[in-house]
Amino acid sequence: MRPLNPFAPTFGATPPMLAGRDGLLRDVLDALATGPTHPSYTSLLLGRRGSGKTVALEALRSAAQENGWLTISEAAVTRGLLNRLAHDTAEHLNKILDELTAETTRDLAAAGIGVGPDYNPEADLSRRLTNVLRALASHLAATGAGLVVTVDELHAGEVGELRMLGVTVQDVTRVEQLPLAFVGAGLPTLEDTLLADSSITFLQRCARYDVGFLEPPAAAAALAEPIRQRGGQMSSGAVDHAVNTSQGYPFLIQLVGFHAWEAAEDPTSEVTLEDVTSGAATALRQLGQLVVAPMWKDLPDGARRFLVAMAVDDGVSRMAAIAKRLGASSGYASVYRQRLIKAGMVTPEGHGRLDFVLAAARQWIRELDEYPLVCESLRLADGDPIGFARPTPATSPDR
Repeated sequence: MRPLNPFAPTFGATPPMLAGRDGLLRDVLDALATGPTHPSYTSLLLGRRGSGKTVALEALRSAAQENGWLTISEAAVTRGLLNRLAHDTAEHLNKILDELTAETTRDLAAAGIGVGPDYNPEADLSRRLTNVLRALASHLAATGAGLVVTVDELHAGEVGELRMLGVTVQDVTRVEQLPLAFVGAGLPTLEDTLLADSSITFLQRCARYDVGFLEPPAAAAALAEPIRQRGGQMSSGAVDHAVNTSQGYPFLIQLVGFHAWEAAEDPTSEVTLEDVTSGAATALRQLGQLVVAPMWKDLPDGARRFLVAMAVDDGVSRMAAIAKRLGASSGYASVYRQRLIKAGMVTPEGHGRLDFVLAAARQWIRELDEYPLVCESLRLADGDPIGFARPTPATSPDR
């Protein structure tokens, strides 16, 4: 029977080794030990899809539990976040009902919150979130512990609900100084959406952590260590090739590792450069559908044309060349440049230069059915061919 593959190329799945996040974990755990005055007591994790935000969030939650804290974990992707959080909190209160003071139970009853036999799991408690969080945090304060609330997918949340969540945490944590810590996670687009909302000042004041790509040593450890733990090894050449292919992108690290393991004759003995080369090719093909395609789907037509104009190049693109191909002003092109940087599709490479964050995105775009059609609408007739056969001057539009 083939040994179980240790790698986890599934969004949100816990990898066999959490590499490169020690500083983040240390900061937040220090904050829990210090209390509400610590700037990281309320934090935001921002990162691209597949960067490991959810994994880091789960690691923080687990570490908090190991230190005696209660945790509540929800995602903002569907409406009703406040009600779900309130019921999660109420359920904790019901578990410790015998430990609550008479004053706490009276306050809950006065707020219309049933506990014990009076608890109604179907009730709408969204407007009672502050009451239940205050009650639970006050009780935990007396025990020397606290409550950690984590909310994933903030970028998909309903603005009104997140605004009220911010007000609640602000009141309980910063004003009343009760042990309620908050950690949220979302895409970098939060900077231009939710965090740009002047009425959500609490979230704007949260400590922010960039959950980015891993440095080569951390990426190498994430690839080699799971295999070593199974009794095998990955040759240095194989590790180098896997690191270069993955670019430090956490999801791709897991995808390359998974397929390299599958390609190996006996992965518990050795995963060779040949295995990694084969696995990397499979991983890059899948990456397009798993990561690039969903991002492409969310982009407006103008941003897609911009990316096609970039994909013409085999390497770094010049903004001036992109604007010329689009037949647009530099200001117009710069607007899409900023949007695509925030979306995690492209990255600056020096003044006036741009490249794809993931090299695999270029090839995926070139293989789209609409790629040649969009190319025909770009100004590509001038200059030497780059990466594909440009339209000829006779068929290229000149506008």
